[in-house]
Amino acid sequence: MKKFIYLIFFTILLTATLIATYKISKDSPKSAPKLAEGQSDTAFFRVNITIPEFTFNDIFSNDQIFSKKDLEGKYSIVNFFASWCTTCHAEHQILLALNDEKIADIYGIAWRDVDENARQYLEENGNPFVKVASDGNGLFTKIANIEAVPETWIIDKKGNAVMRYRGNLQEFSINEIKEFLQKNK
Repeated sequence: MKKFIYLIFFTILLTATLIATYKISKDSPKSAPKLAEGQSDTAFFRVNITIPEFTFNDIFSNDQIFSKKDLEGKYSIVNFFASWCTTCHAEHQILLALNDEKIADIYGIAWRDVDENARQYLEENGNPFVKVASDGNGLFTKIANIEAVPETWIIDKKGNAVMRYRGNLQEFSINEIKEFLQKNK
């Protein structure tokens, strides 16, 4: 009798699981979701972020500043990173390779990081940035709704973000950036 009760319970549980699985698979999309307007199937997507005037001290020299003026008059790249971010560590070689390509100046903003830690990280692993600012409280990054790092922007000649990539850059990102800049220079 006890075995019979277990068998009934198991049958009911199995039936409920099969029904739930069927309903979930029936309701799931059969194709990939549609991309948002302006977004392509490549890593970067178009944005229009007006960057206000700003001034940060460079973390390597209090005598140097990083401001919007550095970004104006040419296309450039801004990378938000942190020394404590393992994903940022994964993309660091890509940033160094991108810097070697000399296609645009790359600026860094250490996001919610300690200046000394960011300096030490870049000294030990190589510094691909022309200037490195610190946004220790994440105030500047609230402008563009940055929720995590790494994140990379392509900046137009007016000093505003026109392309955005959330996550760590990959090997193919170098060609993607080069193609975009060659089309828009």
